Amino acid sequence: MMIRVVALLLLLATPLRAQSGSAREVMTEAVRAYRDLDFDAAARMLQRVLTPPLASELDSIGRARALTYLGAAEHYRGRQDAAIAVFQQLVVLAPSQRPDTLIFPPEITRLYDEARSSVPPPPPPRVAVQVPAPPPAPPPAPATLAPAPPPTPPVVENQGNEVRVTATAAGQVLSVRSMTALGFFGGVRFRRLELDVRYAEAPRQALVEGAVALRFLATPWLSVQLGPHARRFDAPFGAERWVTWRLGGRGEVAIAGTGVRGHALLWRALGLDVNVPPGSGSAHGGEVGVTVDLESRPFWFGLAYGIDQAQVNRVAERETVKTLTLTAGLRRR
Repeated sequence: MMIRVVALLLLLATPLRAQSGSAREVMTEAVRAYRDLDFDAAARMLQRVLTPPLASELDSIGRARALTYLGAAEHYRGRQDAAIAVFQQLVVLAPSQRPDTLIFPPEITRLYDEARSSVPPPPPPRVAVQVPAPPPAPPPAPATLAPAPPPTPPVVENQGNEVRVTATAAGQVLSVRSMTALGFFGGVRFRRLELDVRYAEAPRQALVEGAVALRFLATPWLSVQLGPHARRFDAPFGAERWVTWRLGGRGEVAIAGTGVRGHALLWRALGLDVNVPPGSGSAHGGEVGVTVDLESRPFWFGLAYGIDQAQVNRVAERETVKTLTLTAGLRRR
């Protein structure tokens, strides 16, 4: 009987810390969420690890690392003031702890430098002057102290795994070879994967274009994409059809805060199928553009300029197509 009671007491005495996780475990989960581009979850866990009781488990290096990731997460959440405030705390805590350029993009280091420039330098050290101590004051009358209020229990946030899917729908105006086509753009993003679909068509089908691309977001500013692209347009000697499988890389950079971003895309065709003899060839191209995201509303606008160049086998002449795309869309989570 005594053995059973002891075993039951041992089971009931399991530390609650194992359920909530140590500071090191929560920090690891926060970094993993940041790398998975789930910035909301990363910010919640980083704020938790920087507040008691977990904050007492961090040394100065760990606290500086948590502040660095928190500032970057707040930036990508569109909270510029919060990101600058976090980086200001980092400057005060560790003035030499600058965000690692191998982990964080240039826009994060620029934001850190902006926050660093706004922190006043520490005051010069004062020389202590010994002053004779004044005579001791008479002891105060004893006072009755009110009982201290009970400590407020810490609020533990729900850290359950949230499935966040971002959906985008937009209308497009496409201009190719002085032909204007109207169409749509749609996208779905889950963690690091994004699927984009677009289609545009001109009157009397003088121009028809469609594309599907699967993107993998390696970092918040660099992605790789692969997918088919088809274009049919009227030519002097009849309609031409070009079908390519495009592999490309896309980089993004903030131009003005988080609301205005620029991008550049380079791609190369893994295969080219045309209805012009001999029916195959090579192609490559690129695109540059700017996107304006209204942070207070779910609307966004984009303008992009692209150049596609293709060459059919055993034909010396190259085909060059220039495109101009205007997009206006709605983004929901």
